[in-house]
Amino acid sequence: MLNVAVVGAGNWGRKVIRNFYELKEVDTLFCYDVNPSSRRWVKKNYPEVITVTRYEDILENKEIPAVVITTPAWTHFFLARKALNAGKHVFVEKPLTLKAEDAEFLVNLAKAKGKILMVGHILRYHPAVQVMKRIIDEGKLGRIYYTYSQRLNVGRVREVENVMWCLAPHDISIVLYLLEKEPTRVSACGGCFLQREKSIEDVIFLNLTFEGGIFSHIHVSWFDPTRIRKTVVVGEEEAIVLNELSSQEPLKLYTIKRKKGTDIALGEATLLSVPNYEPLKEECLHFIRCILTNTSPLTDGQEGLRVVKILEMAQKSLKKGSPVKITK
Repeated sequence: MLNVAVVGAGNWGRKVIRNFYELKEVDTLFCYDVNPSSRRWVKKNYPEVITVTRYEDILENKEIPAVVITTPAWTHFFLARKALNAGKHVFVEKPLTLKAEDAEFLVNLAKAKGKILMVGHILRYHPAVQVMKRIIDEGKLGRIYYTYSQRLNVGRVREVENVMWCLAPHDISIVLYLLEKEPTRVSACGGCFLQREKSIEDVIFLNLTFEGGIFSHIHVSWFDPTRIRKTVVVGEEEAIVLNELSSQEPLKLYTIKRKKGTDIALGEATLLSVPNYEPLKEECLHFIRCILTNTSPLTDGQEGLRVVKILEMAQKSLKKGSPVKITK
């Protein structure tokens, strides 16, 4: 067992607090939030959690080995740097940072300090994604042709980063994991409809091109009439569809039947069996186990850096209005 401090008790931070609170591997849970009303919410709902009024109260406490950062993305670098310098293991929500150079700095700092740096790419811990990966690795889909994902909603917008930095880390991390390839070209286009004066895009279409002709299309939006969380991988023999919003039928496999000429048809959809566990709980537990066993996380700092580099290239494409080639 060990003590953990959660920094940030906003909408997502409260879910993280609940999960760490419920883990038997956690002894005492601490929480810091700059907002007094957020601290009051924590004390009301989790009286045993120790709330503090200064970040330094966590950094200076030698009884706290692990810090979890669930604050806005623009604060990640500064908070994580301070925690690592204080000798803490750090779990940062996505994206790791808003600049690749900052992400690389944190990766190197964690290595120098001998501390674990983990990034909150939660879908890597989703049971359905694990099943997708197994099926792809077994070759059931045949040659992979393309993937696409949609992460759409009408929701709370950000005032610093655009929708791509907010939502697309999920989809980029999944694509890199499933394909085990690095993109060679990135292109992005989008629009600022809700915050034109700030030039913050709330709808973005992102395209990644990989060696071998595989491409991935990612559509993210805060300004869409439908709520969709879907990932599709299409292969030569079969296609697999993940619907994150369906608890009953999250994962389906479709057989592709070839008819005369170039015509094709889909066979009956096969509902795949998916283990029933909460991805966030699994992610939080993974962080604790990595600390206790001194092992590298599935979504370590290097993984976070890879995603931030792609986002940075996509941001360049967005501003240029043309694709960006990725050089190794």
